[in-house]
Amino acid sequence: MTWNWCHGPAGTSQLFAALALAGVPEVAGYPVVWLRQRCLDAILAAGVPRRLRPGFWDNDGRCCGTAGVGDVLLDAAQDCPDQARAARLLRDTRTMADALAERAIRDRAGARWRFTEHRRDPSLLPPGTSWMQGAAGIAAFLLRLARVIQDGLAAPVVDRPDQWWAVPAGLRASHTGPRQLAAPAGT
Repeated sequence: MTWNWCHGPAGTSQLFAALALAGVPEVAGYPVVWLRQRCLDAILAAGVPRRLRPGFWDNDGRCCGTAGVGDVLLDAAQDCPDQARAARLLRDTRTMADALAERAIRDRAGARWRFTEHRRDPSLLPPGTSWMQGAAGIAAFLLRLARVIQDGLAAPVVDRPDQWWAVPAGLRASHTGPRQLAAPAGT
């Protein structure tokens, strides 16, 4: 079984968030809010983000790893009306961020993350820069979490094409492009 965004309960939790937004109250007699919570509970009970054995949690990216799970947990925390559960989800989100900070490779060139593929020899993969499997997605999650830590759970969330529906509408901040500068006076 996998526990990540693309092939596991992290991504499946997004389905239940989308169904709630669409006005679907339940699936097979279960409230969609409860089903979303069960997905998140399953991820955390599995031991994520610990690397328990070869092939278990080798990726820290957004797609299939720690940053994606962290963002899903943060979505749920910002969408949770129960303050105690929201605080727990935020604590678990910080656990994901702490794991990312510990696993970062830092040197004069900057910071980056290298994933492992236990079926390859050598198993350490080159660092990536992409949104789903590299530094761009990881950095976006860490910056968002920093904003929430600074401003609280009501901090705005910049719309993302891959999970905007999981954030309460009142917190979504769409980016509409570069700001227009006013012409200098007298021109």
